[in-house]
Amino acid sequence: MKEKLVIIDGSSLLYRAFYAIPTLTDSQGRYTNAVYGFLNMLLKLYEELDPHYVAVAFDKDKHTFRHTLYTDYKATRKPAPEELRPQFALIREVLECLGIHVLEKEGYEGDDILGTVARQSQAAGLEVAVVTGDRDALQLADRAITVYLTKKGITHMQAVTPEVMAREYGYTPAQVIDMKALMGDTADNIPGVPGVGEKTALKLIQEFGGVDGVYARLSEVKGVKLREKLQQYRESAMLSKQLAAICCDVPLTYTKETFLPQPREEEVRALFQQLGFRQLLTRFAAFARFAPCAPAAAVAPVLREAGTDDIPPAALVGARVAVAAVYDEQVPVPQIRDMAVAVDGQVVHLSATHIPAYLERLPQAAQIITADGKRLYKVLRTGKRPAPFPADVVLGAYLLDPTRTSYALSYLATRFEVPLPEGAAASVCDEALFAAQVWEKEEAALQQFGLTDLYERIEAPLLYTLSVMETNGFTVDTARLQAMKTALTAQAAALEKEIYEAAGAAFNINSPKQLGHMLFDVLHLPVRKKTKTGYSTDAEVLESLRDTHPAVEKIVRFRALKKLISTYLDGLEPLIVPATGRVYTSFHQTVTATGRLSSSDPNLQNIPIRTEQGKKIRSLFVPGKGYDYILSGDYSQIELRLLAHLSQDPTMIDGFKKNQDIHRRTASEVFHIPWEQVTPEERSHAKAVNFGIIYGISDFGLARNIGISRAQAKQYIELYFARYSTIHGYMEELVRQAKETGITRTMFGRMRTLTDINSKNFTRRSLAERMAMNTPIQGSAADIIKLAMNAVQRELEQRQLRSRLLVQVHDELVLEVPADELELVKTLLKRTMEEAVTLSVPLIADLHYGKNWEEAK
Repeated sequence: MKEKLVIIDGSSLLYRAFYAIPTLTDSQGRYTNAVYGFLNMLLKLYEELDPHYVAVAFDKDKHTFRHTLYTDYKATRKPAPEELRPQFALIREVLECLGIHVLEKEGYEGDDILGTVARQSQAAGLEVAVVTGDRDALQLADRAITVYLTKKGITHMQAVTPEVMAREYGYTPAQVIDMKALMGDTADNIPGVPGVGEKTALKLIQEFGGVDGVYARLSEVKGVKLREKLQQYRESAMLSKQLAAICCDVPLTYTKETFLPQPREEEVRALFQQLGFRQLLTRFAAFARFAPCAPAAAVAPVLREAGTDDIPPAALVGARVAVAAVYDEQVPVPQIRDMAVAVDGQVVHLSATHIPAYLERLPQAAQIITADGKRLYKVLRTGKRPAPFPADVVLGAYLLDPTRTSYALSYLATRFEVPLPEGAAASVCDEALFAAQVWEKEEAALQQFGLTDLYERIEAPLLYTLSVMETNGFTVDTARLQAMKTALTAQAAALEKEIYEAAGAAFNINSPKQLGHMLFDVLHLPVRKKTKTGYSTDAEVLESLRDTHPAVEKIVRFRALKKLISTYLDGLEPLIVPATGRVYTSFHQTVTATGRLSSSDPNLQNIPIRTEQGKKIRSLFVPGKGYDYILSGDYSQIELRLLAHLSQDPTMIDGFKKNQDIHRRTASEVFHIPWEQVTPEERSHAKAVNFGIIYGISDFGLARNIGISRAQAKQYIELYFARYSTIHGYMEELVRQAKETGITRTMFGRMRTLTDINSKNFTRRSLAERMAMNTPIQGSAADIIKLAMNAVQRELEQRQLRSRLLVQVHDELVLEVPADELELVKTLLKRTMEEAVTLSVPLIADLHYGKNWEEAK
């Protein structure tokens, strides 16, 4: 009997579990329903498939090689719900405890990893089961690869083989790609051939064998209109075929033993009990072959249980103090209930009653080593911050490899060859000594790769700044929120009635199936796109139908209102802490490869600012008690200014120094039009080119973005580089250096490894080249706003001002300010932001203030 490998599409199953299981939280308030459902599905796989080996594949990030081919790939995808996002990190933690290997690769999707591992394992003689909710994976079905499609929530899976496909779908696994090429895919925003739906695509595939056959024998296709459409959209069909094809040669390093589950019993038990999964624990015990934890670090005997009278030990003065702690999560300030410190190989353990006094007397001269500097800072804020800034082993690991999604202790142990503490069963004494040992090697690595200055100057001080901002929170006008919710709900109800009157019948507007039936079968509006399940009613389709029937305009407005209510108003309300009236977002410092911050619970960086909806949401955020204004400082065109500085292009530098409209000047220079004759459309096109150059945009992407032909877009880019030859040379030099060194850096030394920069695969190499060009600009912008944040926080404290930093949204800083400090802080904020770094062009910060966040923009 062959050994069996089960490889799971982690993102697909976690999404399905999230929507199948009602909201669950653990004792700490963390959402757990998706993780709970995922583990139930995993148990079902153990029970039904009895695998020898198990692996889980996740998407690494949003941008893949497919975005190089087509910038709008997956552009219509909605962001994950706020309750789901933190569960991606949690499921990784759970899988790590269960000893199940997680695979992900920058520039590729989970499907590509599924395909690569499935094909290679098949070739190695394994029986392979691919588990997913995505029918795209059906192209992998083969004699030794069975695709299990999840259906009906989390309770049923359909085993799909080539025979099943022939019987139920009418096409082969290889023809899945051809179907997508013709009919497109609204879920992934694959364009296909407009007007060709599933039935037509299937008929063409069955008659001609595939897309290549269709175009080789195009004259034989029946129907003049269909032939014309196929001819007109040939390029789109071929592009769609590339987008739909799963890449089965992702560069991965593993052996089949990598996928042998080795759960560590004590860690699993502790984590499952913490999550409230006691019944699941019992069920897992029946299938999991519990293995011992990794070899534990040799922990020095505990020096003593420190009492009030003998802390801090004299040995700590001026020393490096490695701190490990167990926290009780409380908003906005967590509490430590267990703590240990390690100094020179000796460990001091503190009981809960002695921790406060110890922290008060911890010497300022002692450097703290920790795995969670930001959370420790929140506890240590007793009037003055610790100095020097802490050595955070997770933050250091992130700088050395910013492409990872997790920096767990197990990774640190492997990366720095330090014995791992005994996981959940380890004491804080073990973990304190572990942190000290890791930092010793990590510090040397930071020095080796030229990252010490970046760490000490920007990232470590930011731990403190973010801890302050998270503790400050942001006040929400709850009365206004309720009033807005009531008013918008009433508006939605009124619109709903108007839609029924215009359509002539009632139906479920929120149901794509019923909406499609009403629009296309009842009202007979022109069909734009069809999906696997029927008519497409996505935003693009409705926008194109606005003028065809009075109901459509109302449906568009209804959808916008419902999204506003559900995504923002309903989502924000439970996060408001009643005692303070504030929300306390979490800023994440180790998530993005370019160095940008992200935020969650709530995500205050994701509120749209160019729509009326976004403005309404921002108006809910107001100054707290004792404050009068919200003040915003926003860098003006910082990425273009950085492009001018880094490339040293004389024309662009001159434009910024003269404070000219840079997009108007670009239009004038590139299109050879006198300044005063540049039209708004020409300026808009120049703006698209300016920003597109930063992101390495292709002619195809530019053409789609601004609605011109691909040939014209190509000409625009060529004209741009001909006029701005210095920029062209700079971009080429970035790619050349990356090919030579394998990395790209920001102006502050932040590095990003580009493993595919010399790949023979065109799509991989192109994606890496795009990263080589845009990371120095995006990453430098992220570094500058971080420098500004740290400087603003430092000035506010040194001047003993009451004004407070609240939020950072990419290029924007937001503060709350009392009236008597407004003019002073405006001056302070503008000066500090503009002097954060010296460039060849002016660095400009635009200031706005008002009685709420909307007025301050």
